[in-house]
Amino acid sequence: MRKRPGVAALGIAAILFLGGCADSPSESGPSESATSSSVTQGKKDMPLPVAASTDDPAAPVALTLDGGSAPIDPVATDADGSLLPPRDVSRLGWWVDSALPGEGSGAIVMTGHIDDVDQGEGFAARFAGLREGAEIAVTTADGSSRQYRVDRLLSVSKDGRLPLDELNRLDGPETLVLATCGGDFVGPPLGYANNDFVFATPTGE
Repeated sequence: MRKRPGVAALGIAAILFLGGCADSPSESGPSESATSSSVTQGKKDMPLPVAASTDDPAAPVALTLDGGSAPIDPVATDADGSLLPPRDVSRLGWWVDSALPGEGSGAIVMTGHIDDVDQGEGFAARFAGLREGAEIAVTTADGSSRQYRVDRLLSVSKDGRLPLDELNRLDGPETLVLATCGGDFVGPPLGYANNDFVFATPTGE
């Protein structure tokens, strides 16, 4: 089992509190508390993710679901323990200190922005359409394809309790965790009201 270097449980809370929440309104528009000037800042106000690198052949490089595919960038936590997705909303970020596909244990954590005022809808917006039984494929650096099946969906208010034990673990059953924001758009700094999670387990195929 790999050892995670110095990531506290609070770090993943910050990851999922901030990650995937661009300053862009939902289709129903921003709440009264969100001004048009704050919304239109868009991508230029997105914090930069902490880039990471890995030469592990099992590192994920692409994710396919619902007829579409997104490239994956390795990302790391910053000095505050926060993890942010790539600014390009067509891409996803894989937490480089989480588990690897095919490793047989631990949570493989990926996150992305659901939208941006300049770029439009992000790939992570597809997470909201997933249902139990949906299939997801992860391509790794060595060209292998790992298949997962959705078995649980979870939406948590940002003032609620996050499933930290499930997100931080490197032991237990191998689980792919897709995390982004959802619910109503409430304006900066939260973006959207909820943290949404998709949990999927290997199909064995």
